Amino acid sequence: MACLMGGRYCIREEAPASCRRRKRANNYCTPDGGLMTTYKDSNDRHNFASMGLQARFHLGLAVIFLIFCSMITLLLYLYEKQALEEDALKQSEMVMMAVEAVRGYVGEVLRPEMYKLAGAKAFIPAAMSSSYISRMVMKRMRDKMPGFTYRRSAINARNSNYEADALEVKMINFFKTHPRRKWWRGIKKINSQQYYLNFRPIRFGTSCMRCHGLPSAAPAALVSLYGSRRGFHHQEGRIGGVQSVGIPVDVGLVRIMRVAWTVFFVTVLGLFFLYGVILFFFNKMIVHNLQGLLDILRDNLRDETGKQLYEQAKSKDEMGEMSLAVLSVADHLHNTHLRLEDYAENLEKKVQSRTLALRESRNELQKQAVKKGRELRTLNVITELITQSSDLADILPRVLSQALSVTSARGGGIYLLDRDAGALRLQCRENAPSLIATMDFDSSICLPLLDEKSFDFDGFLAQAMNDRQDVSRSRAEQDIFHVPICCRQQVLGVMTFIGPGIGNVDAEMLEFLFSIGHQIGITIESINNINRLLHGKELLQTVFDGITDVVMLLDRDNRVQMVNKSFLTRHGVSLQEVINQPLEGLQLCAPCPFTAMRRDVFKKQAPLLRQVTTEDGAIYEISLYPIFASPGELRNMVCYAKDITEQKRVEERMQQTEKLAALGRLAAGVAHEINNPLGVILCYTDILMAEPDAGTEQRGADIRVIEKHARSCQRIVSDLLNFSRGQSSEKSNSQINDLIQEVIRMTGGQLSKKEIEFTARLDPLVPELFIDRERLKQVLLNLLMNAVDAIVEKGAVTVYSRYLPEKSRVEVIVDDDGTGIRADVLPAIFDPFFTTKPPGMGTGLGLAVSYGIIGEHGGEIRAESEEGRGSRFIIILPVSSSSRHPRP
Repeated sequence: MACLMGGRYCIREEAPASCRRRKRANNYCTPDGGLMTTYKDSNDRHNFASMGLQARFHLGLAVIFLIFCSMITLLLYLYEKQALEEDALKQSEMVMMAVEAVRGYVGEVLRPEMYKLAGAKAFIPAAMSSSYISRMVMKRMRDKMPGFTYRRSAINARNSNYEADALEVKMINFFKTHPRRKWWRGIKKINSQQYYLNFRPIRFGTSCMRCHGLPSAAPAALVSLYGSRRGFHHQEGRIGGVQSVGIPVDVGLVRIMRVAWTVFFVTVLGLFFLYGVILFFFNKMIVHNLQGLLDILRDNLRDETGKQLYEQAKSKDEMGEMSLAVLSVADHLHNTHLRLEDYAENLEKKVQSRTLALRESRNELQKQAVKKGRELRTLNVITELITQSSDLADILPRVLSQALSVTSARGGGIYLLDRDAGALRLQCRENAPSLIATMDFDSSICLPLLDEKSFDFDGFLAQAMNDRQDVSRSRAEQDIFHVPICCRQQVLGVMTFIGPGIGNVDAEMLEFLFSIGHQIGITIESINNINRLLHGKELLQTVFDGITDVVMLLDRDNRVQMVNKSFLTRHGVSLQEVINQPLEGLQLCAPCPFTAMRRDVFKKQAPLLRQVTTEDGAIYEISLYPIFASPGELRNMVCYAKDITEQKRVEERMQQTEKLAALGRLAAGVAHEINNPLGVILCYTDILMAEPDAGTEQRGADIRVIEKHARSCQRIVSDLLNFSRGQSSEKSNSQINDLIQEVIRMTGGQLSKKEIEFTARLDPLVPELFIDRERLKQVLLNLLMNAVDAIVEKGAVTVYSRYLPEKSRVEVIVDDDGTGIRADVLPAIFDPFFTTKPPGMGTGLGLAVSYGIIGEHGGEIRAESEEGRGSRFIIILPVSSSSRHPRP
């Protein structure tokens, strides 16, 4: 019986003799045990070359559709890849701009300021090296936003960690060969990952030559830190290195490929549907035309032999072959009917045979399931151990016990590799007291085992142990079997099993033992990675807490994510009290400099530098650094606050001193020119008053008015001369409390006249100070008289003295409850000729002279006042080392 399958005619049992002469026979066993013989036409190649209209139409249409789908997919892939590269370019350019901004800030602002503060020969990498600072900023940025890479490297780099690798050397040579090129961009494969790389050349400028020119011209601190061999002898304008930003594009390329394949398959499905529609109409037309031909063939079969039919079909196109196929199918159906009758007669025997075979298969599957379940539970237990402890000394004994439970071994032990010593060291053992503690081991011999994934690991391990199979001191334990503990193509140790017959294991058990060893290796590697991460976190936290200024990390909602130890100490709070709390809602013991800023500044998209003054008068310089999750999307804000209160006060004192010196020189010149005319006026006034005919009483009164105002001018001129010239200082060890008591006695009349209550609270522990008594008496007298003048009637004046040994200074405070000083004039009260008194009541030189006297003593004087609530003047005097003990 014959049937047509593709280009083959299948003959069941007996084929016509004519067919057997023309075809090559192949025998196959059928599922029911019979024999099927296929005859392949010897003219297959001729038939393929002379394909009919239908086959050529199908093949051509399929090729056209396939080419169309491929072109669409290729165009889409190229477009998406170009978009990915443009996006990566934007990201890399943003990183480059951030680096250049940091370097510009260091070179233009921070480094000149450091030269002012530390001297022109100083060199502090963390504050003056733009390369060092930019690398540190990028490192912090990479910790917060992992994925991208940033390197700034050079040939013969000063720090060997930033020596150019092979790719970077190639880029340096490229920029040297093409000096006009400003960049190189492209995708490179680095460590089995695809990166979009953006390279830019580094040229040495004029400012770079100080540290990269000759070693003799470089800062001594730089040469001492890095030596004089690396990083020098560069020339201005030459290319010395490259800086690069790498953006990983593996995920993007995979996504693009996935989209391309999706579009390809969707297009194929759509065209396949169109292909089916076309074939449908084509077949309808073909089938309609074949109806007459099939009727003719059926009629002719009654008179012609099979050979005649086949030979006639061979001379025709596919329509003749289709006719023969229809006839063969009819014969096949007839033969199938006979075979079904045979199956019906033998059905009961076949059912019993199949049922027995299924029962045996089920029993075997149950045994395999139990065995696999036990192996799976063992691997799960080993995996779960890492979540229960991070101590290998606790985990390894439990792993060994679990491994022994699934083998026939009597005992065993686990060795871990000491790579420095090139030896295996015993970590734990069970029922194997005779295992030796240490043995030599060459891990390089085991590399072929891991590369080839061979299960002959016992032989490799024995060779790595220098063929030392006798790892036990007892000869009674003769059978020893080794299993490697490995991870990431590295041998981490060996698990040794001991017991009778343990070496005779099948291939399935070998594979399972290798899986256990690999799982133990993964567990060990994971624990080591966790420990390294914890150590790194502790190290970073130590550096973070070591910053003495206040540092805070906020999220996009202004909630606190992290603060350093300095913040907690200054504000008297614990870490749990501030983490995940809104900035405005923090309950702090001291004013927070960040809450003094407007809320909208924390949404800025660029770094920000501000100065703020807190409620307690402290001045802070605040720096805000935004961190972005993606371009334009703010994720976190790094807030840094430095207390510059003392710095501002020093600057104010320097400005005041310079102002006093300039005005003193001016006053000296003016006083000299005015003093001579005043002397002449007073001389002639005395002459006029001494004349016997002084005239009328009115003339005498006029002369006295002239004398009064001339004397007033003379007093002002005298004060000007004293202010400009200064006085010689005669210092000695004196008790400041005695000086205060003396001044109080001098002003007692003024105090009682205005009914002012006076209180002196003097610290008996105040030591003697090395001071000029007369000049300090002038200061105290001036402050007390100013306090008296500020009280209209019935007020109170209090004088304090106190000793601060921890700061080695003495403070004298003059406090009154008078009219106070307006806030707009308070900064100018120590300026010469500035006074709030009515005309004729003061020269405005008292506080200016007092400021100069206190400055000559190395001290400080400042005022605190609020209009309508009185004033307070604070004098701070240093205590010398010889005067720190109070008098008895």
